[in-house]
Amino acid sequence: MAAISTVFTVTNLNAKIMKNVIVLFMALLIGSSLLFAQEVSNKSMMKEEKANKAYAATRALIESGQFEFIADRLIASTGYTKSIITTPNNIRIKGEQVEVYLPYFGEARANTPYMADGGIKYKGLMEDYTVEFKDDKRRAIVRFSIDKGIEEHNFIMTIHREGNSRVTVISSGRTSISYYGDTGALEDVSGF
Repeated sequence: MAAISTVFTVTNLNAKIMKNVIVLFMALLIGSSLLFAQEVSNKSMMKEEKANKAYAATRALIESGQFEFIADRLIASTGYTKSIITTPNNIRIKGEQVEVYLPYFGEARANTPYMADGGIKYKGLMEDYTVEFKDDKRRAIVRFSIDKGIEEHNFIMTIHREGNSRVTVISSGRTSISYYGDTGALEDVSGF
């Protein structure tokens, strides 16, 4: 009878140890899950804070009225995509003045004089300049137009929180075209 009692006691002891090990394992699992969730939450808050700071800086830049867009690629209305990283291009805005120098790949419409240089070039006053801030989406939309006498161009600049931008140009004499690149501070204001 003593042997049976000893086996029963050892079995009860093993069961208690296993129960304690399982409880300890579950506590560690839950604790590490909570720490991981807190870390993810902290990273998410830091990412949100970084995005807000970037948008605030971009918004201040646009509100200053002095900024520059430089494209790295274009997409014609036909879907043709071209890298223009090595091609000089920009849109420079200072107050009511704008300087545009963009390459163009598309089609001219009938009865419209097509510029010999093929690009969109202009320096002077812009018309219908408006800025709309979409704070919930952290982006700004800048619209303006230029009238070169023989042709009018309407620009729609969508500038995201960190300055990455899309500019769509709708022309009276050419098919529309979009440019993708970055908007930043106007480096040289002496050209205006």
